[in-house]
Amino acid sequence: MRVILIHGYFLKGTGSNLFVKNVCRELCRLGHEVSLVCQEENAEDLDFIGEVYSFSPDNSRCELIHKKDTPYDGECRMYQPNLNGFLPVYVYDEYEGYTVKELKSCTREEIESYLSCNVKALDCLAEKLGHADLLWTNHTIMQPVYGARSQLRKICKKHVITVHGSCLNFAVREKELLQGYAWEAMAGAETIAFVSEFSKVEFQNFFRFYPDIEKKGIVISGGVDLDNFAPLPEGKSKNQIMSPLLAKLKAEEDAGAIFANGGESSWKTDPDVAEKLGRIDFEKEQIVLYYGKYLWTKGIQNLLAAVPLIMQCRDKAAHFVLVGYGSSRAYLEAMVEALDEGRRSEYLKLLKHPERFHAGIDPAAALFVRGLVRRLEMDKEFAEDYFATARGNVRKAVTFTGFLGHEDLRTLIACADVTVAPSIFPEAFGLVGLEALASGIVPVLSNHSGYGEVIRNYVEIFSEHFDKTKMYPLYPDQDMVLRMANNICVLLSGYEKMNEAQRNSVRQRARKISEDLYSWESVVRKYLRCAENVLLPPL
Repeated sequence: MRVILIHGYFLKGTGSNLFVKNVCRELCRLGHEVSLVCQEENAEDLDFIGEVYSFSPDNSRCELIHKKDTPYDGECRMYQPNLNGFLPVYVYDEYEGYTVKELKSCTREEIESYLSCNVKALDCLAEKLGHADLLWTNHTIMQPVYGARSQLRKICKKHVITVHGSCLNFAVREKELLQGYAWEAMAGAETIAFVSEFSKVEFQNFFRFYPDIEKKGIVISGGVDLDNFAPLPEGKSKNQIMSPLLAKLKAEEDAGAIFANGGESSWKTDPDVAEKLGRIDFEKEQIVLYYGKYLWTKGIQNLLAAVPLIMQCRDKAAHFVLVGYGSSRAYLEAMVEALDEGRRSEYLKLLKHPERFHAGIDPAAALFVRGLVRRLEMDKEFAEDYFATARGNVRKAVTFTGFLGHEDLRTLIACADVTVAPSIFPEAFGLVGLEALASGIVPVLSNHSGYGEVIRNYVEIFSEHFDKTKMYPLYPDQDMVLRMANNICVLLSGYEKMNEAQRNSVRQRARKISEDLYSWESVVRKYLRCAENVLLPPL
């Protein structure tokens, strides 16, 4: 089958980027022909991309700039439209070589210029390809819009849109102009696919006056890369597994391939990451791992606020590793410093009024620490224990790494004891939870939106290993920090009591959940059935 897959961004970091990368690889593995349209700058490093084409300044022609053999039966050719250096996004981040602007702040003229660049490139591609079976676009805007406006729509039998959560929540909701483009996108597709039931309901509620959503809408969950994420091999120690990763990071550092994460810059790894991780004893310390964006919406500040409580309940030392990129890092580091140095008043101000420190934070974020703040202000003994535990200890127990790719993350996740995704903002799908499960790790996830659907698939399975009567659903409310600390302590204490056979049993059970429910092959086959005009059974 010939598939044209349009994604206006890159192939690393965010959930939708990784979604596109994985479905492309799986399409190639299954023997299909893929034309991928995106802005990935390092396509030659991806094993499934055989050819890379770059467009002329006016997008009227494309030129082959890289070619290699791939190990797959299918083939992928990547096309990079020329955007004249302008990249509209849902959530602001810096991207080298681009002027970046949030879509909700873009004018109609800026958007139409961006659309025009892409339409011209796609028209050129349509002439080159001649025909295709499936046009597959991502996000509600703007990829489906320029896909439907181009000649590609005329040469493709079907058009399916995959809806990812960030577009609706950070852009479309915010501006009437963008809602008009979303309606145009929906009208130009036969199928609208959602990565979770929550995402579908959220979308339908917002666009409740659009008559065809129920008819066009289906749920196809995302998947997890089972080749990349795997449990710790039996008989191998964590330090043995970490050693090659540390050597690799040190070699990259020496070669100048790792750069400091400065200010708002992202996608960069801390220059001393090998040294930082090398100071951690993965055998003697229990590892609590967060990975994702350093954004307040991800709830990392709540995890940091829980650190002293988790340290109090442990006989064995706990270490908190935070892998990521994004604009809230300085705020998070300020929390760590205030705790470590015993600056109570400043720390409480950071919790109660985060927006005063970082303009991008919504004051409503303070809701989720309100229960902790109340106890710190009203219970003197609790406060004394909390700050005494933190002082002089938190800084050495928390490690920021900056960005790490999935080839590095796979090792860190497998060597963790617990992964945490404490998001306080709706999440369309719980990919981070699936990656943990595939790696043999029980994740701690906020119990809401797409995360809740993943939680339901694993919570009962582990009840014989961990006392679920001592754990609480991690709802995003004022007691979130206290519940999170409790749940992590229950998991870590449970692991301490296990022998190696029991621990391996947990790893294998976690892995099987991902294998049974979330393989990329099953995901891709469902999309291909859309192109074949086969109705999917209700989920």
